[in-house]
Amino acid sequence: MNLFCLRIRGRNVLNIFCLFLLCKVFISVGTTHAQSYPVNYTGWYGYEGYHAFKEGKPWGLMGEAYWIRDEVILKQNALFGRVGLNYYLPSGNRINAGIAYQYNFPYDEASQPYNWPDYRLFQQYLIRIQKAKGLWQFRFRIEERWLGRKADPTQTTFDYYKYETSLIMMAKKSFNLGEKYYAVVYDEIWLVFNPLDRILDQNRSYVGLGMNLDEDKEWRIEIGYMNQPNFDDSPDANNKARMNHALRVTLTSDVPFKRQHSKKNKVIKDIKDL
Repeated sequence: MNLFCLRIRGRNVLNIFCLFLLCKVFISVGTTHAQSYPVNYTGWYGYEGYHAFKEGKPWGLMGEAYWIRDEVILKQNALFGRVGLNYYLPSGNRINAGIAYQYNFPYDEASQPYNWPDYRLFQQYLIRIQKAKGLWQFRFRIEERWLGRKADPTQTTFDYYKYETSLIMMAKKSFNLGEKYYAVVYDEIWLVFNPLDRILDQNRSYVGLGMNLDEDKEWRIEIGYMNQPNFDDSPDANNKARMNHALRVTLTSDVPFKRQHSKKNKVIKDIKDL
């Protein structure tokens, strides 16, 4: 009886989470043209990977790279890269830390009127809960950011680098749709604590479909829609609100840099292939 109740509660939590995301997307799309703030249709094309240095060992490398465009693909928006060390815990959870860099171009009236860099350090903890029908992931990330700023848009140097401390929390659920395909939903909240003149920076909600590209499911490609409002006083929106509707296309991978080639592993693989 208790197990049955836990299953019902888990399904209720999942249904509420998915319903919230879908309602948020439909409401934001339906009210887009009634708003006075900038509304953009962007494209995010990139790669995300977690790669163990050696298969079965805890240490590895994680990386992200995104080519971000405005008007889906026609105009410049930003270039983004992230690289860091990855440590796999016995529970399946992961600890990461490293550096990130984003180079931004002005693309709407909420943008800074010049190109500017965004240097970051980050630390994060990723919780992974594997279920029969999919995977839950909860990520907690802290970023220290230095944003290039200048009074005269025409000068080639920056007057100073504005410092920001961000806490970024994400809840993500994937649903298996057979051996080859899956669905993904997630919500990500960005909070800012330095300076203390605001707390909520932006929110990212995503729904998408993915396809496994190999039998071991180590290579995947995802395509989906991301709803991304930036709120007043956001460091990325020139003290204005902004709404981005984004197409996201992402290649993801968990392939280790070096595999184990022991006889035992070969036997196990042969059994799986039967």
